[in-house]
Amino acid sequence: MKYCVSEIQYDENLKNNAAVKARDDVTRILSHMGMKRITLSDMKRDTPNHLRKLAEHVKIAARWKRAFGKLQEGDILYIQFPPVLHTVFYAQCVKSLQKRGVKVVLLIHDLEILRWKKKKNATLAEKLRFDIEEKTVLLAADGIIAHNEKMKVLLTELGIDSKKIVCLGIFDYLIPDFRKRNAKSRRRRKTGPVLIAGNLARHKAGYVYDLPSDVSFELFGTNFDGTVTGNITYRGSQPPEELPFLLEGSFGLVWDGDSTATCSGVYGEYLSFNNPHKTSLFLASEIPVIIWEKAALADFVRENHCGITVSSLEEIRKAVDSMTDEEYDGLCRGAEHIGRLLRCGTMTRAAADAILTRW
Repeated sequence: MKYCVSEIQYDENLKNNAAVKARDDVTRILSHMGMKRITLSDMKRDTPNHLRKLAEHVKIAARWKRAFGKLQEGDILYIQFPPVLHTVFYAQCVKSLQKRGVKVVLLIHDLEILRWKKKKNATLAEKLRFDIEEKTVLLAADGIIAHNEKMKVLLTELGIDSKKIVCLGIFDYLIPDFRKRNAKSRRRRKTGPVLIAGNLARHKAGYVYDLPSDVSFELFGTNFDGTVTGNITYRGSQPPEELPFLLEGSFGLVWDGDSTATCSGVYGEYLSFNNPHKTSLFLASEIPVIIWEKAALADFVRENHCGITVSSLEEIRKAVDSMTDEEYDGLCRGAEHIGRLLRCGTMTRAAADAILTRW
């Protein structure tokens, strides 16, 4: 029997969070493949001192072991990683399953051990926690679904066997009734605004507060505290299920970090091996993308003719102006093709099946 873990998060602050959408979509896709759900709900954490923190980790590990209690030899368990209910004892939970003959597959969403790898001021305690909570679990798993080939290389550098890793390619993005609600879809034009979506906090997306003045931008997301100028429009924060029906522009921008000159800083450099969910949002909405040329998904965009790559945001104006209407229409067709695949869960299905050939 195949099982998949579904973790329910009740935090109201997460209702417009794309990370929740990504996990929910994976759960729906795996369930539609016939997997049975193992459901756990999030819990409040008390963190006043180290003893209580340790007690919480023990308590969470016990919850996981109870949830996995019915699994038996020959079963396969798909876990979205890292778990929301994280614990330093998670590797022990995985190993106890394997002793009973259960195969464990991790589908990666984010990896702090990679995100903060280049952080110069990471503390010894942080590095130790990432090793315990992430690396030990990755090493123990029977199979891993990584974002892309570049992430796969980094995982092998951590000592993980490449034979047990398959690549997702790009995240799916389910949009129920997309065709029905877009029955009168308009023809896109390259002269429309460039769309930006996601967490607009300065520490993550500092570039948003220094955008080029020769391009029109429309912003969607949380934590925006900048000034709206003539070429910038802020549309507020919207639920990820509704956002595709509100996006009207020429391109979706896939960028992060503190600079418009390049994707820099911890969050910007993360794009070099991460699959940002906003890429899937735009393509599933049939909007071509503009992406950093060194991003892990840049090759995917080029190969599927669903957008363009730039090294700096200052290049956008020239790149769009030099593009013919026929060339832009071709990018739109590429986005439409990829969008159809992402809206029906093609990538997750393929990776979930492919990993079964690795043992």
